[in-house]
Amino acid sequence: MKFIDVELDGLTYRARLLEERSPRATRALWEALPFEGRAVHGIWSGDVFRMLEDAPFAPPPGDAGAGFQYPGLVVLEPSSRELAICYGQGRLNLPTGPANPIPLAELGGDLAPLARRATQLQFDGARPIRWRRSDDQTSPLAGPPAARGRTIEVEFDGALLSATLLKELAPRTADAFARALPLAGRATNTHSSGTLARFWNDEGGDEGETPLDIDDGGPFHIILYPGTLYYLPSRPWRGIRIPYETTAMGGAASRGTTRLVPFARFDGDWSAFRERAMRLSVDGAKPLAFRLRG
Repeated sequence: MKFIDVELDGLTYRARLLEERSPRATRALWEALPFEGRAVHGIWSGDVFRMLEDAPFAPPPGDAGAGFQYPGLVVLEPSSRELAICYGQGRLNLPTGPANPIPLAELGGDLAPLARRATQLQFDGARPIRWRRSDDQTSPLAGPPAARGRTIEVEFDGALLSATLLKELAPRTADAFARALPLAGRATNTHSSGTLARFWNDEGGDEGETPLDIDDGGPFHIILYPGTLYYLPSRPWRGIRIPYETTAMGGAASRGTTRLVPFARFDGDWSAFRERAMRLSVDGAKPLAFRLRG
């Protein structure tokens, strides 16, 4: 396991190289360190900033790209040599459309200061960005700030996980979901949303709906983050969706336009959910239930 430091205009974040995901590209990045350049805000990609200069390395082919990104993900678009970092609702795009960049690293810690600094690039213009090997190659990567809210249990195909309701981010939706518990049903992989598990409520009719008693439960996400529980308010498909990799809802004609509310986030290691969700398209529907803890 290897760690790097990324410094944007004096603000430094430690990041873990995604060697298991992109072994060739991360090796090329590691061997190229240290280097520096100038960071500018992206003009096609939403909440993404990039290094203005070409990346000083070209990984050999073989690593798979990722069509969607999540906050803290460092990516490389190999054809343009564009080195970029997502800090919010962003997806790396080229002038011709969405890119398929290679994931390189994941930033740790509280990303809110990074988001503020990155947004300011629109006004300040190009600012220094530096990349180097971290002095600390042993400590675990810092996680995001702990969510503050009630804890729920998620039982999925025999695995028991915990999640925290995002009371500060989406108070109305979090409260409405808590009032609806307990819930029991099944999960499938949706047919129009990529890497996402859909909850079918046993008492929700033909579409397995879980309507929550809210009028406007924002904030809304279009790009959906892994390990986050979302509420889809659109009739007649109201209910819970859980991405196990970054994705967006919608079919081929409308992909990336459906808005969902993030209302809870898994605590700690949630790999048991991801592993089971990845098999849904092959194994078929599996039991999924939610209840308040304590």
